[in-house]
This record gives sequence, structure tokens and C-alpha cells, in this order.
Amino acid sequence: MASSLTFDSLTEVFNGRRLAEIFRSHRTAILSTLGVAVALPVAINDYRTYISYGPGGLPYNVGGWLAAHLLRVFSREQLSTVPYDNKQLLLADEPGFLPSDFPPKRSSSRPRIGPHPVPQRQLEQLPSDEVRQKLIRRFAELGERAQQMGLVDVKRSLYERQHVALFVAATREWHGVARETRGEISHVHAGLDGSIHVVLHPADCKKVIERGWGQRHAFSGAAVLRKLFGFSLPVNYVLVYAPRDEAEVDVTLSIVTASIQFMTGTRAALE
Repeated sequence: MASSLTFDSLTEVFNGRRLAEIFRSHRTAILSTLGVAVALPVAINDYRTYISYGPGGLPYNVGGWLAAHLLRVFSREQLSTVPYDNKQLLLADEPGFLPSDFPPKRSSSRPRIGPHPVPQRQLEQLPSDEVRQKLIRRFAELGERAQQMGLVDVKRSLYERQHVALFVAATREWHGVARETRGEISHVHAGLDGSIHVVLHPADCKKVIERGWGQRHAFSGAAVLRKLFGFSLPVNYVLVYAPRDEAEVDVTLSIVTASIQFMTGTRAALE
């Protein structure tokens, strides 16, 4: 008897007409509850993705995640090479610093990149710890050689804050792109994924993107950021995907070398 009453009561509650009355009486509360029920799992998953990147330029907490989420509104397309056909770009009338047949086409599809523009990180195709450490060591050695040549200064990245970066030496003349990045040339994301940010000659940007080795930063060329936040990234600012083996480390370091040459205005050999 009790079961029957319970069933009858539930049937009454879920009666279409009754549901309509309840919805009309509590529309705001019901919609708010449904919104939270749908949005909360999505937000939790998005936050977990942000944390999976490891520490970067933004705070490594909920506040940093909220900022990264809000900054998505400024994200731009990252794979077209059309921007590098602009003859007004610095040194566009001169050849790039990478050989014409280099880099070779990358051997696999592009890795999936996280949805947040900051920090820009890979979610897959990550290197082993051994390969990542080898990249970090060789990046540091390249920086030391360039520093000994008077080309660069080595200090903490202005963008990432967690990682060491190469900067145009204070004693050298800075061109317009160097001034826009405040001298920063390149840094390795040493914490987890081993990808690299570099600033390249327009022709070299085109090669790196077309041959599958990287893509632009989501903020590259977004002049609106300077108006709103007082900084911007040149269209030359490119993410190079993390190398997965010794051969890819060689390719990656050659791209970093081209970045140093472009930013410091030299074609002298560094390796």
C-alpha cells in the first residue's frame, strides 16, 4: 500500500501539467540549477586541463585559471601562413635564417594544444623525461655559446616567469621586433611538455608552420592587447612543438639558433 502511494505521488509530480506549473512558479531557480549542473563538470574539467600544463606565466591556481579562461576572447587563428606574406614585416625583403630545405616535414600530425591561450602547451606527443632533459641541457649550452659571443643575456623569462630565457644582449642594438618582446628571444617550457617559444624571421615562421613543427601563439599579432594591457606579441612569436627524440632535438635547436640570429641581427654560426 505504501509503495502504491509513493508511486502515485511520483506520477503526480512528473505529470506534464504539474511540471509546467512548477516550472512557471520557479523558473529562475530551476534554470539556475540546471545551468550550474551543466556548467560545473565542464568548469572542473577545464580547470584540470589548466593545472595539467604545470606552472607558467599566470598564477598556478583558480585565479590563474579564471584569467586564462577569460583571455580566450583574444585568441587568434594560429596555423595560416598568410600573415608572413606581408612585405611590411621586419626583414621581409631578406632571406630567412633557416636553409631553404629545412626543417624537413615533421613525421606525424600536429599535437593537440590546450584550449587556453596562456600558457600555450601541448596535451599530447610529449617527450620522455630523458629527451626533455637533453633538450633543456642543449638549450642552455646554446645560450652559453651565444652569450660568450656577446649576442644574448640569459635570465628568467618575462612571459613564463618560471623558466630561463634568452634575451638580446643589452649591449646590442635592438630592432623593432626585439623591442616589442622586450628583448626576449626564446624559452623552453621545462616543467612538463618541453615545447619552446621562439621569435623568427617571417620566412622561417612560414617554414616551421607549413612543415608541421609549430604554430603561432594565440596572441601573436593581436594589437588590441597593447591597448588593453600594455603589451603585445609580434606575429613572429611561434610555438615549436616538443621534440620526441634525438633527431627532433637537433631540428628544434636549429630553429632556436635561427631565432637567436634573427633577433640579434647576425648570420654568424652558433653551433
